[in-house]
Amino acid sequence: MLDSMRKASGGWVAKGLMGLLVISFAVWGVNDVFTGFSNTAVATVGGEPISVDRYELAVDQKIRDFSQRMGQPVTRADARKYGLDVSTLSELIGLKAFDIGAKQSGLAVGDQAVGANITQDPSFTGTFGKFDKQGFELTLQRLGVSERTFIEDRRDYLVRFQLNNALAAANEVPVSLIDAITRFQDETRTAKYIILPPASIGDIATPDEKVLTAYYDKAAIRFTIPETRDFTVADLNIEDLIANAVIDEETLKTAYEARRAEFDVPERRVVTQIPFPTEAAAKAADERLKSGTPVTTIVSELGLQMSDIALGEIARGELLSPETGDVAFGLPVGQYSDPVKGPLGYVILHVSSITPAAPSTFESAKSKLRVLMASEQAQNDVYDIQNAIEDARAGGASLEDIAAKNHLSLTKFKGVTAAGLDLKGNKPVGLPEYDDLMQQVYSNEIGDQIPPGDTGRGGYFWVNVDNVTPAQQKPFADVRADVEKLWKEETRKAKLAELAMSLTERGNKGETIEKIASSINRSALTSPQIKRSSENETFSRLSVTRLFAQPKGGFTSGPVGFGDSMIVMQVTNIIAPEPDVTSENYIDLKSTLKDALSTDQLMTVITGYEKTLGTVVNTQLLSTLASDSGQ
Repeated sequence: MLDSMRKASGGWVAKGLMGLLVISFAVWGVNDVFTGFSNTAVATVGGEPISVDRYELAVDQKIRDFSQRMGQPVTRADARKYGLDVSTLSELIGLKAFDIGAKQSGLAVGDQAVGANITQDPSFTGTFGKFDKQGFELTLQRLGVSERTFIEDRRDYLVRFQLNNALAAANEVPVSLIDAITRFQDETRTAKYIILPPASIGDIATPDEKVLTAYYDKAAIRFTIPETRDFTVADLNIEDLIANAVIDEETLKTAYEARRAEFDVPERRVVTQIPFPTEAAAKAADERLKSGTPVTTIVSELGLQMSDIALGEIARGELLSPETGDVAFGLPVGQYSDPVKGPLGYVILHVSSITPAAPSTFESAKSKLRVLMASEQAQNDVYDIQNAIEDARAGGASLEDIAAKNHLSLTKFKGVTAAGLDLKGNKPVGLPEYDDLMQQVYSNEIGDQIPPGDTGRGGYFWVNVDNVTPAQQKPFADVRADVEKLWKEETRKAKLAELAMSLTERGNKGETIEKIASSINRSALTSPQIKRSSENETFSRLSVTRLFAQPKGGFTSGPVGFGDSMIVMQVTNIIAPEPDVTSENYIDLKSTLKDALSTDQLMTVITGYEKTLGTVVNTQLLSTLASDSGQ
């Protein structure tokens, strides 16, 4: 169970709570009750509050994520327009209901499992693949949560995971459903078929001018020069800021002294940590170790293996608490510590080897430090520069002047279509591959002050639309030959489809496919076995779909997979094999169906918890929060 938890919880900080990954939350029922709230609860579920702090933290995180996707800052007012506040509260209510339900089911996770899960979380892994205590603390600081709150959240997460696993374990997908889907997917058919090439129609006579001009008007889009636009792009890139950063020697020396620890190689020790449920248990084990009881015996009695207590080679800061770090790094090699109280309970530590520290020098660290400081400076400056540029644009400054003042790269492009190509179908030299560049160019007009876009590399870009050349239809006289050619091609296709349909009708009235083929000087061919998912140069997806819609002996037609020919088909055999329960496809299908069933069940359970526990939303407090942050 613990191994499953560890794997499933990998990257928890990056992915959020498990519930947010697997649960689609129902909209809560709002009771018309506004009394009995403290001013710190935005809602209660089963009488348990969801605090303002938790709600505000979750909303802030959702706004940060949304801002990153939008490529520009999103205000609280904007967030309300997008419904981020409502969705956040809905998710928190669903999680709270699920947590209460899990606890009412008698599920719990001890300190040992919580500690192991946190220290083995890849989100907190340092350079050497071990727990990075400093990185852990920095992450909590960035998230704005205390260590105690984080540990309790992780405990709730693991309890939630247990209940989810228990629900999933109870699900069994009906064999009849798996078999039915498998037969549907694995069914194969063979067919006899006739290929009708375009030449089957013969020559197409040239139409008169009236027909051609009418077709020219009908198919105007085929003879139209698309709209093009001229525009200017200015780029603010992190890479440019880093390259242009100037950091003098004295600043580097001062920074090195302040950050020496980042470049010094710290002392590292191979540490094992034996956890105990109580202080008494730790003291009893300590006496046994001192009297010669093998550590393997004690570890086994705890239900653990030696690999479970091995922390590997770690630095002092990679331990979960300063207290355990001080003890572990004060022990002689080969000695067990006295019981130590850590944040998750009592432990006994042991050191088996020591790798001494290796101090750095300014000269050895200077090059790397310069790059780090330039990168940090660029990360900090990019938002200030972006805001300054927006202020300058609001004041009427031109994009050219702004680019020159802020050392932005500035490029002009002429005659570019909405597809980002020139009229010859080529990509203009130097055109950036920003996701929404052309969308910005074509959704705004000359003179519009377009919001900055996200470069996708930590920077911003600005666009000015300089000129618009509207789409225009080419004169008929200039494209008459093209109009005639296209009309003949379309007419040939229509006549070929009519021929295929007429042959299909003859087959369905009882004529053999061999006789039909002979009547048009073609041969009837036999296909290999075809699946519903089959597709090749002969059988297009549409033709295969039509083939599988016919009974044995039935005729149908459709386009070939490649080219302009048509194909007339007769189903000659239908094979529905018995499902192979040992096949990879069968096993994968069963797993997919079970996941879908588990998700539906989980949604139902959460909705049931919410209704049973009762949910009350403090709409007055939410309105106050909205008005306080409305500007």
